[in-house]
Amino acid sequence: MKKIYEPKSQQQKIGYLIEEIGELQSALGKTLRWGWGSVNPELPPDEQETNASWVIRKIVDVKRGLKFIEEELNKLWNPNQELK
Repeated sequence: MKKIYEPKSQQQKIGYLIEEIGELQSALGKTLRWGWGSVNPELPPDEQETNASWVIRKIVDVKRGLKFIEEELNKLWNPNQELK
């Protein structure tokens, strides 16, 4: 992800995570329908990827989003104290 597109505010970070979870759901749904090795025939051949690759890419994005949220929560919460 280019630095310019990284979410900055807490709201943007939450939005990023929600968006990426939705994209992972979409990738998994297509995988259930068409299988791991299927590709989107509507895309040009040089842009096609298998559903397995798509799912892995989306998992990486969700993990990045979770890290953003974890960093925000760590600013607000310590296990030894109440939320601020």
